[in-house]
Order: sequence, then C-alpha cells, then structure tokens
Amino acid sequence: MPLPSSGQITFDNVRVEASQSSMTSYAFGAWVQGAANYNTATNQRYTPINILSSGSRFSTSATYSAPYEMSDWYSYNSTASISSSVTGTLYHHFNEYSCDEAQSMLLIDAGTSNTTWSINISGSTVGYLNVYYGRPWTSTGAYNNTGSATFITGGLLNPNMKFNYNYTYDANKEQYLYFVIASICP
Repeated sequence: MPLPSSGQITFDNVRVEASQSSMTSYAFGAWVQGAANYNTATNQRYTPINILSSGSRFSTSATYSAPYEMSDWYSYNSTASISSSVTGTLYHHFNEYSCDEAQSMLLIDAGTSNTTWSINISGSTVGYLNVYYGRPWTSTGAYNNTGSATFITGGLLNPNMKFNYNYTYDANKEQYLYFVIASICP
C-alpha cells in the first residue's frame, strides 16, 4: 500500500511501505537517499528507492538534497513495477561523484508462470548492479541473508552484461525481479 497522497505521513507509514516495520534506528535522512551503507553491528540496510514510483522525490535529472521533507514522498509506492515487455531505465538518484552511498531499484513483474527470461543490461554509469528474485531485505532491514530472495547476478555495472535466467515462480518470493543499483566510492 503506497504512502498517503495527502495529509500526515508518519515514520510508521514509511517503515511499513518500505517493508522495514521492525528495523531499529530508522533515520529519515538515510531512507530518503536509499542509504546503502551496511551496519554490521545491527545487520541493517535501508531499502533502495523505487524510481518507478511517482511518489519518489527523484527524477532522472535530480539528486537528493536537504532539507528532507516528508511531503515530497506523497504516494510513494515501493512495489510499483513494469511488465517484462517494457525496457526499464535504472538511474542513480544520487551524485555518483560525491561518494554518496545510496541505492535505487527498479522492479519487473515477472508473472506467475515458469519461464526463461533473457535479460540484457547496458549502461554508462558507475555502480554495482545486483539482480534478485524476490525482495532482498526483510522487515528488520537484514539484507538478503534470510533465504527470502535469490541472488541472480550482479557486480560492477558493465555495458556487456547479458544473461539468461530460468524463472520459477515461488509465492514466498512474490513475482518480481528486483534490479538494484548502488553507488561506489572511487
């Protein structure tokens, strides 16, 4: 359920929408940039920002900047997705040259039938791109270490990244492929 389109937005609203309702030390400033810095003490990471959502304050030409305002996130939807027949564009919503450790994501609805997907990725930016079947975090912010997602492929973004994936629907992992791009520091 997306964040409200008007009125009050609470931290509980944000945490529920981001599927991190049990995460401790939840900081608004870190969430709005999709902070990718991994906290080994608490095993927590913020959910990436879904750039497909019209409720995101980011666009292809904008990076985050203070002050952070909750109202910028009206109608944010962490599970907005595109169909597998659509070509998606995944972009940074952060300044890749300022060493901001942040991440964005794009979701593809892969359906509920077993099939093989041929996935072609090309890009001209610097960052790590990881692809998961299923949501790669938990309600506590634990990142892809609970078996709730399957890591498909990933690594330093490469214009020549192409692969086939044999998709087998699993109701426990939903029906989405998550493409997550994270900044890297030089």
